[in-house]
Amino acid sequence: MITNSENLRDIVCELLLEIEREQTPSHVAIRRMLEKYQYLGSGERGFISRLTRGTLERRMTLDWMIEQFSSIKVKKMKPVIRTILRMSVYQIKYMDGVPESAVCNEAVKLAKKRGFKNLSGFVNGILRNMIRNPEKSELPEDNLSVYYSQPKWLADY
Repeated sequence: MITNSENLRDIVCELLLEIEREQTPSHVAIRRMLEKYQYLGSGERGFISRLTRGTLERRMTLDWMIEQFSSIKVKKMKPVIRTILRMSVYQIKYMDGVPESAVCNEAVKLAKKRGFKNLSGFVNGILRNMIRNPEKSELPEDNLSVYYSQPKWLADY
């Protein structure tokens, strides 16, 4: 049975990768994944759902935040690393009940588990730097696209 947080995050990572790779509608992918893991408790299923939806809804904002701490553009990152960073930043910035140190540690474990041991230091560095310097990732109120995580054309409208 899956009950530890690393595996829940692994489920979310797989879900986000499927949505991006296969272009599966998020509500379909989430429903399918929750049916597959129906034996999980409601809190665990809620965590999977919230983290997945939140990461998707805030993707533009999360990418902007990550780029404040990375010399590599988010679009150039390996899909797994990009996904791990997005979901981790979402937890740090938008999920109060999740300790920042746990997010960072689990992200590093997940990168290693997914075959990116050589990039686990990169993931660790970005997340730790973000935790230490939160002011650097404060959203710019003059950039509505980033602020509301909406395409520029819509924010301009």
